[in-house]
Amino acid sequence: MTMSARARALVSLVGAAVLFGAVSLGPVATAVAGVIIGLILATGWAFLIDLPNPGTARRVIVAVSVAANAVAYFFGVRELAFVAGFTVVVGFVAEMARRDGRPRLLEQISGTVAGSMLVVMGALWTRTLALDAGVTAARAVLTAVAVAIVLEILIPHSLRSLRHVVYMTGGFSGGLLFMLFSDIAWYAAPLAGLAAGSILAMFDSILRRLPPATRRRPGATLAMVPLCAAAVVAYTLALVIT
Repeated sequence: MTMSARARALVSLVGAAVLFGAVSLGPVATAVAGVIIGLILATGWAFLIDLPNPGTARRVIVAVSVAANAVAYFFGVRELAFVAGFTVVVGFVAEMARRDGRPRLLEQISGTVAGSMLVVMGALWTRTLALDAGVTAARAVLTAVAVAIVLEILIPHSLRSLRHVVYMTGGFSGGLLFMLFSDIAWYAAPLAGLAAGSILAMFDSILRRLPPATRRRPGATLAMVPLCAAAVVAYTLALVIT
């Protein structure tokens, strides 16, 4: 089953809305939302980047997603960094357990680790809430992401070549919009929004041209990628404004 670019954008928008609601409910809900996003990403990541053994990659990414969100909830960024490093070991051991001759081994390991790193970044949504300004920062970045996606959906087809500019403009505008309704430094939210919009543009440029991106599972995975990466922006913003 195929998935259009507009449908993929809507999935990202729904994901951002779910995260926004989870952030409002607290760390436990955010950790659960992070695991769900990791599961969605895991289902299609191997197909998106054409890995030779999808099952192994999927199992590793799911395990890392659960572990990373648990560590982010109970511990801190230092321990989360250990999870990121241990991911390389887990990916290698998982490949050694294969009995199919291990074709394209280097590509398989690097792809598995890349997907795992994304879900580790996504766990930073949970860790962001542990900071004093964490809820505000998370809401600011998610608002920026949502506005950027909405603007990208609304632009006419004739202007699709400018989608990357639209992403960055939308992110900046979303930050400005959030600033109007929150007690936050005038420069912080717009700059964070611009960073989030740049992440959307970057991953759109890198991954959307892959042939599998038009299929359902890889498309849903691609929709989750910017949500995972944007967590880094939220955590950084929380550090800045705390």
